Amino acid sequence: MKKFKPTVCLLVLCFLFGVAQGASAPSLKEFNKLAEKLTGLTKKFTDLADKLKLLKSSFDRYVQQNDKNIFEIRKSTKKEITEMQNALKKCCGTYKPKERVLTISTDDECYLFLDGEEITLTHLADWDVPDTVLLPKETTVIAVKGVNLYADAGIIASTDDGYVITNSSWKCAHKKSFGWEGLDFDDSDWAPASYSKAYYEKPIIGIRFDTQWIWTERYSGKSSDKKVYCRLTLRHSKKSG
Repeated sequence: MKKFKPTVCLLVLCFLFGVAQGASAPSLKEFNKLAEKLTGLTKKFTDLADKLKLLKSSFDRYVQQNDKNIFEIRKSTKKEITEMQNALKKCCGTYKPKERVLTISTDDECYLFLDGEEITLTHLADWDVPDTVLLPKETTVIAVKGVNLYADAGIIASTDDGYVITNSSWKCAHKKSFGWEGLDFDDSDWAPASYSKAYYEKPIIGIRFDTQWIWTERYSGKSSDKKVYCRLTLRHSKKSG
């Protein structure tokens, strides 16, 4: 059985519909002209459909490649973050800031500052009765003014986990400088704290056993420094952020 093209079928249907409505039948010439127009339109629609297929194919390839690029970027970024974290751990340890309790005492009087703000102490003049204060996780600088009234001198402080202990990591000076207790003070020319006596010589309840009493070099005798100013810059402010 012979198959008719869609265009011819459409023309026949239009013709029959027109006759049924009482319209005069078109001439053969008009019929052929109409057929040519419909054929041209069909070809245009076919070309447009082909172009849409090509466009969709190109878009699918783009999406596929873009997804691949995003995956590679995420993979690369994750790798870089991991490398940075490993480098940070290797360089600076795995410290994460958290709130701690600081136990502190001074032989004989103690004045404590955290990031430049003075903290009220209950036992500032009782060297054998320490004070305990909350050390906020964002604290950057611990500063202590120590006053010696009799015999040997010393400042001692620690947190339970040993994050803060008094030792040579502190810096001390016997002369007061403007803003010495503040965040922006440059203590680079201050000397490291000196060991004044062992913990067991004057043990303090609440202080870690591996903590040292510290002062300036002149911590004993008539020539001892009666007032000293000591600072500790916490390591997380520089390395752990």
